Amino acid sequence: MYSVRFPDRMTELAPPTIIVTGARTVGKSTLCHKVCAAVQAQGYTCTGIITLRSPSGQLDVLDVRSGEKRQLTASTSTTRSLVQGRFTFDAQTIAWGNQVLAASTPGDLLVVDELGPLEFIRGEGWMTAFDVLARGEFAVALIVVRPDLLARARDELPLGVSAVVHVTHDTRDSLETSLLDSIGQCMSVCR
Repeated sequence: MYSVRFPDRMTELAPPTIIVTGARTVGKSTLCHKVCAAVQAQGYTCTGIITLRSPSGQLDVLDVRSGEKRQLTASTSTTRSLVQGRFTFDAQTIAWGNQVLAASTPGDLLVVDELGPLEFIRGEGWMTAFDVLARGEFAVALIVVRPDLLARARDELPLGVSAVVHVTHDTRDSLETSLLDSIGQCMSVCR
């Protein structure tokens, strides 16, 4: 079984920030969604945003607390859009997601899926996440970051990084249980 270990003193200094990373379409967002559902079933609050892919390939953003979902990817004809790589993002949905993030604390588990090139390289996208993370008004944060941006995330995330969880096809099923165990331990200490 895969385990997540935090430095012994991390809960005394700042809420743990766990980075979830792995190749495209390996299941990072699905893992975050499952962990949120399990955390909520245990009576904890789960806040933030998760990016979900529909069967058609469209990306949607889920407000974890309310369950509201909005379309993130837009057609190239959308007047207010941000283009990053192969994706065109709806600027109104980005603004809405930032409002969701701004209102996401205090809470037990904060999820931000994902911080990528739009945030780390261009200074756009879910930029409110950095302010929310800096406030530290949560017990644990779960942040999705691409493998090629891990070094940047370690340098730029306001409270540092407590653990990095690498999702692969071999580990993704066992990670849910180990993450829940680790998050549960932290929440019992942080509450």
